[in-house]
Amino acid sequence: MIVKILASGSTGNSTYISTATFKCLIDAGISKKQIELRLNKIGESVLNLDYIFLTHEHKDHIAGLMVLLKYSKALIYLTRGTLNGLINYLNGFEAYYQDNKERFIIIEKTGNNYAKITVNNVVITPLMAFHDANEPVGYLFNDNNKKIVYLTDTGYVHQDVVKLIKNCDCYIFETNHDPEILMNSDRPYILKRRILSDYGHLSNADSIYTLANIVGDKTKYIFCAHISQECNLREIVKMTYERIFLKLGVDNKNINLVMTLPTDIEEVKL
Repeated sequence: MIVKILASGSTGNSTYISTATFKCLIDAGISKKQIELRLNKIGESVLNLDYIFLTHEHKDHIAGLMVLLKYSKALIYLTRGTLNGLINYLNGFEAYYQDNKERFIIIEKTGNNYAKITVNNVVITPLMAFHDANEPVGYLFNDNNKKIVYLTDTGYVHQDVVKLIKNCDCYIFETNHDPEILMNSDRPYILKRRILSDYGHLSNADSIYTLANIVGDKTKYIFCAHISQECNLREIVKMTYERIFLKLGVDNKNINLVMTLPTDIEEVKL
């Protein structure tokens, strides 16, 4: 499996994952032009995408979707809540959806969890996320027991999700903010409360405590994703990571910690 972060942060999010049998994007939160340029740098194209997996309908995750749909034949996986959010908030989407319903595949819920999806021999497990969107999700990709977790835009990680994502090869995990920097920022108080809530974003410590309890001997990469440019510093993320892993006695000598910024193009092969 190959993982490439095309963009990560409040200005836009998009991640490329490929296996021997399929190529997909998680989210399209930057322009189609930028997605194409960043894929071209790694020898890929939007024309070759098989699937797009959407996490939710916020602009920084779907900004390039409408234009991308015109150039790509990819099938779109999304929750019913995300579909409704796109219909309500994304200009021009409802008309496009009515004419192209066959491109959109609804992720169905089974009890508290979501039904697994199998495409081109890859098993994808949608993961519950808790964010102020209609029905947000993360994803676990499993290709021949190589596992990648994508989980951002969530205020906390549910215990049922924790059980599903233990000892994976790669984690793309939100480390959004440092609470002290956030509270001392110029952001409106109501926005600060939203970010800190259970339906906001994971702080550095909350994220890394979770990671420390789920990594295992298979884990080789942690991508610290959706890092706030205004309310976080990569140096603080790294210090928090080292402090918490040391405190809990978790061996991280074989784990590569990768910071992501909106302009980064990070790539790993599993």
